[in-house]
Amino acid sequence: MKKLSSLLLLVLAISGCNSLQKKEQLLSVAGFRSVAPSTPAQTARLKSLPQGHLTPFSKNGKTLFVLADAKQNRLFVGNQAQYQAYKQLKLSNQLSRDQRATADLNADASAEWEAWGGLDTPFPTPDPNY
Repeated sequence: MKKLSSLLLLVLAISGCNSLQKKEQLLSVAGFRSVAPSTPAQTARLKSLPQGHLTPFSKNGKTLFVLADAKQNRLFVGNQAQYQAYKQLKLSNQLSRDQRATADLNADASAEWEAWGGLDTPFPTPDPNY
């Protein structure tokens, strides 16, 4: 049982990393910059931020968005326009996944109905006036 729970945790950790990598890829495509800390204070600040989550903050009256990745020792930084581009990319990516999943489900359903001879002809009913 202990091995099974350890394996489950490992799979969840790997899928979490994969999710973070996808998020970072989308951020890069949206125009976010990747910045590595250059001082111990910046490294400490990077580690103190919520990891793997976009966090808004204001600087000089402008809103910036950051994603901290202490494991990779980098910070993704973007402005409002880049954040909007990221949200659009994320939505498009989700729609593509949903469309593929729907197509797969429809293909499976079609294959199952073929065993019934298809749905080209109506099913016989006991009452001819039905």
